[in-house]
Amino acid sequence: MSEAEGPTEEQLDAIRHICVGEVSSRTDGWRRLIYMEGLRFTACGEKREMDAVLVLNHDNGTYPTKLYLAENVGCGLNWNEAAYILGRNWHTYSWANVPTSLTPFEILANHLAPMAIGKAA
Repeated sequence: MSEAEGPTEEQLDAIRHICVGEVSSRTDGWRRLIYMEGLRFTACGEKREMDAVLVLNHDNGTYPTKLYLAENVGCGLNWNEAAYILGRNWHTYSWANVPTSLTPFEILANHLAPMAIGKAA
């Protein structure tokens, strides 16, 4: 995936396997996004399912990518940001340095990992 284009269908298919609903490439202003309906993941040792948005080009060098969730799931993480994206309010925690050079699935996995263990790494 180049900086100027969005994810391929093959890259979206990799994410579709862990979602119960729609997975699509979208934009909101300058943001390149992957919208995920019913993303299934583990948070604080519990199975969760909720809508999420993966930002593939966040405008901060320390936070080049971001994962936004429909709810704050806690887990001892620093939930210091909310954003209005795609007509909804979303929540995210401070998790830095997940590079844009990874595949979208790898970016997502890197953002989900700290929630699974229940604490910031």
